[in-house]
Amino acid sequence: MAEPITALLFGAGARGAEAYGSYALANPGQIKFVAVAEPRRTRREKFAHDHGIPADRCYSSWQEALESKRIADVVLNCTQDQMHAESGLAAIAAGYDMLLEKPISHTLKDSIKIVRTADQQGRFLQICHVLRFTDLFQKVKEFLDENRLGQILAISHRENVASWHMAHSYVRGNWRHEQDSSPMILAKCCHDLDLLIWFTGEPVVNLTSFGSLGHFKAENAPQGAPKRCTDGCPVEATCPFFAPAIYIDLVPFKYAISQSSNPIYSLLGSQALKNPRLITAFARVIPPLQELTEYKGWPRSVLCDDPGNERALLKALQEGPYGRCVYHCDNDVVDHQVVDMEFKSGITATLTMQGHSHEEGRTLRIDGSSATLLAKFGFHRSYIEIHDHRTMGIEHIEYPNNVVRAGHGGGDYGLMQDFVNSMQRGNPPTTSARESLESHYLAFAAEESRNGQKQIDMLDFHQESLGLTT
Repeated sequence: MAEPITALLFGAGARGAEAYGSYALANPGQIKFVAVAEPRRTRREKFAHDHGIPADRCYSSWQEALESKRIADVVLNCTQDQMHAESGLAAIAAGYDMLLEKPISHTLKDSIKIVRTADQQGRFLQICHVLRFTDLFQKVKEFLDENRLGQILAISHRENVASWHMAHSYVRGNWRHEQDSSPMILAKCCHDLDLLIWFTGEPVVNLTSFGSLGHFKAENAPQGAPKRCTDGCPVEATCPFFAPAIYIDLVPFKYAISQSSNPIYSLLGSQALKNPRLITAFARVIPPLQELTEYKGWPRSVLCDDPGNERALLKALQEGPYGRCVYHCDNDVVDHQVVDMEFKSGITATLTMQGHSHEEGRTLRIDGSSATLLAKFGFHRSYIEIHDHRTMGIEHIEYPNNVVRAGHGGGDYGLMQDFVNSMQRGNPPTTSARESLESHYLAFAAEESRNGQKQIDMLDFHQESLGLTT
């Protein structure tokens, strides 16, 4: 049996600690974290405690971690978008293979540079395009490869960002300001664009995009709305972005569970909305309920170091960025955008990203000459349907509830398994960094189209990008 690969983690936040760290704890024979670089002391110490990392392998920055000799087999790079290029290139130069959180970088130039540098130096690099590793999207790909739909003619893919998630990440949070993070179509949808490339197996030849920041602006603030939700907002009872309802009462999560296809979870979610005290009482004798009543994961974990403590959460809302009124933030990224694409064979595809959904999830429609595929990859329910054009029959496949599975409907775990197999056994990865780069070309082309109000010839766009590397 192969020894577990050893890993150095850059960034012990939601992705590093909760998604990939949990995989290592559940699979100690496959991967073991032996060092961590994280600027926040409490996060660093918690990750070190959970993974048994000694104090001399705990670093306050990735730069400090790389000052030592090579101390692990691989780096898992979960730093913020604008840190990917410098930290990623430094890790490659230090001799590390790497799993890099998406996007590759916040600029096309640096994205190309990271991928090419890894190739030139013989380092293994994989990008966290987790959607390829979900059961649902792998089944979609299988149907397409089997020609179940006949000739593919049109694809419509939607990234429906729940309104509360939009407010959390892209209005109040780390990805709210393009100058400090990335364009939203890149940060949120590079792996949606990756799916379209994967499904068709061919390049995009023409692209156009439209979008803007339409709602989260000062002129749309309710009359009398204060700077913070905790300062006595006159519309707190009706505002869908009221921070205490999202982070303390967990209304969106209880609602999602109430909509589950699993009747037990549905009942628990409904009761949590109607009778929260009853659920809290039951949690004392039914331990699994504590996952809901004492929830400490994302997005609560982003607010403070003690996310299970309501007082700590309230203090964070009163003082930190996540308690701000969504109409009084410094955000500038779009809250809705559409990308229209024409593929080489003539397939047309549309990607719609919007941050005003009643629920979190992706929806997909693929129309072929023989059948239509409909799919929903949701926070509380996922399924695929094949509608046959001749028989009018419907094949329905239901997938496990995303609320109770590993992140991204199992995609986080699937990605880690694929990465570990590549490292331990030399298996070719499901997707290479060079393949992942193609989705970034599309995202940056979409921004050029949107900002310049023009159609993009992707062959020309690729040719022009060559000048970025000289």
